[in-house]
Amino acid sequence: MGYAVDYKPNKSRRQYRTRARRQSPESKAQRKKDIKNVIRWNVRQLEHDTVTVEYVDRELVRLLLRLSSVADRADPTGDHVLQQLISTDDDGYGIIRKPERINGVQKFRRDDLITSLKAWVGLL
Repeated sequence: MGYAVDYKPNKSRRQYRTRARRQSPESKAQRKKDIKNVIRWNVRQLEHDTVTVEYVDRELVRLLLRLSSVADRADPTGDHVLQQLISTDDDGYGIIRKPERINGVQKFRRDDLITSLKAWVGLL
């Protein structure tokens, strides 16, 4: 009495290796690089869509810059990334200014926001 066994052919480890998408950055430098890339790709869209306004809502900034794509699972809204840009850096200054509260809504001055983002990513 024997057993009927189907053996799968052995594949080398190389065939199974695939590059996994980074779930969370390995270091602070990699996270900073990811944030800069997202801003570099989307700052022109923010500039184009807010041409006629003086103030931009915080929510609109998050959506137009697509900050949620930096860490999909950890920060699905992208609010933490935006808060990192506002909070103080190693030099004691934030990358962008704190939003002003107008009628209970946090709003950024459009010109200051775009200028500081472009300067930080090196587009100026």
